[in-house]
Amino acid sequence: MATSDLPPEEIKQHTDTVEQPPEEARQDMDATDSSQETDTTLELQQDPKGETPEAPTSPSGETQVAEPAHAESEASPPLEETQKAEAPNPESSTEQEVVSKETKPTPPPSTPEVLFKPDWAPKASRDVVIDRIRGCIYGNALGDAMGLATEFLSKAEAKKQYPGTNPIQFSEIAQDFHRYRWVRGDWTDDTDQMLLIMDGIIESGGKVLATDFAHKLLRWSREGYAELGDTGGMGIGMTVHRTISHSCFVTDPHTAAREVWEESGKYLAANGAVMRTSILGVVSFNNLDTVAHNTLQISLATHTDPRCSASCVAVTTLIAQLLASDLKPDVSAIIDRSIQEGAKYIEDEDKKKEFVAHMRAKSLKDLKLDEAKAIGYTLKCAGTAFVGLNSKVKTAKDFLKFMTELVREAGDADTNGAVCGAVLGAKLGYSNLPQDWLQKMPHIKWLDARVEKFLACVGLGPELPTS
Repeated sequence: MATSDLPPEEIKQHTDTVEQPPEEARQDMDATDSSQETDTTLELQQDPKGETPEAPTSPSGETQVAEPAHAESEASPPLEETQKAEAPNPESSTEQEVVSKETKPTPPPSTPEVLFKPDWAPKASRDVVIDRIRGCIYGNALGDAMGLATEFLSKAEAKKQYPGTNPIQFSEIAQDFHRYRWVRGDWTDDTDQMLLIMDGIIESGGKVLATDFAHKLLRWSREGYAELGDTGGMGIGMTVHRTISHSCFVTDPHTAAREVWEESGKYLAANGAVMRTSILGVVSFNNLDTVAHNTLQISLATHTDPRCSASCVAVTTLIAQLLASDLKPDVSAIIDRSIQEGAKYIEDEDKKKEFVAHMRAKSLKDLKLDEAKAIGYTLKCAGTAFVGLNSKVKTAKDFLKFMTELVREAGDADTNGAVCGAVLGAKLGYSNLPQDWLQKMPHIKWLDARVEKFLACVGLGPELPTS
């Protein structure tokens, strides 16, 4: 699925007309691995963090495209076909799509039999906590699906493609050389990878294991979710591709990721980790140390840069605090604490100040989300969640209005939508998300079943009658 940095200028941009891709050439499109910091109204420092590979082209010189993800009617091809190297297309930020050529990993270790029971004493009722957890998961998926409409576009291009200020309906999403690969209303790789983490938690009885995630990520890179019609995981970024291709990835993903980061010159700070880790704010949400530990287990499996760790922990601790709060969360105190928790992982004082500046942004415009060659910067993405939480969103109508504003800022909009949607969903609860939009998502019933299993795993399934 997709999310990534702004594709290089060579990639054909979408203007007033939407081109239909040729039937015979639907292969994964290339984008860029650029997560560079920006000189914005936040007075951020310039520090290159990415690279910009060129887009793949067909023999005729046209940008290639791929089969739609989660297509409901097409059968998956033989696995060996999905293992062919494909053109890179940025991960949800700064990275490029590819399918790993690694040999199929051995199955993960057998899972524990004891189910996880959260050690929490929330201030809200059990039903409110469940509603907020659902809100986090479905908000992630909905924000992701909405954001696909403008992913990789500049704000000006998005305005030209989608005139006006109204929400961009799923039926209106342009079917161009990038978006054509997804069924309208489907989520992308951001939510897929979040679901991989959720699946691991279910199967392990509540444990968060980096090696288990590594197995699942590598398998997904080839197969996607086959039951949804996937023929491979789309949206894998260059940083993740390099990491999952490392010889020790399935046995020691943290070492693999660190070596990839060091080989890059220690400048890659893409949003490919923060895009997937929202669910880790749910497990043991009443213990922020445990939340941070679990978050780092998964984020460090592919992204080593301290800014990636800080942004992931900042977002998951936002979610954890929202779940543990009463009916009227103290948003200001929650934000302060999450910034404090995230900042622990950045030693460089200049980078720490930059982190704080992004989390304290006053508006989405301050983050310059469509900034060329920097749309996938992890701090930009995390910053959207903090702006969203501070925006006084209280109802489904408010959620839709804010997410529309975010989507129309363009850039890596599906990743920004996923992360911000997860945080707003944790605040509002599932019951206050726009239900009509949720029901238009093509795989909502499949997701419903997944969520029920997860809630049962964390001790929040249906209560049994007492005798």
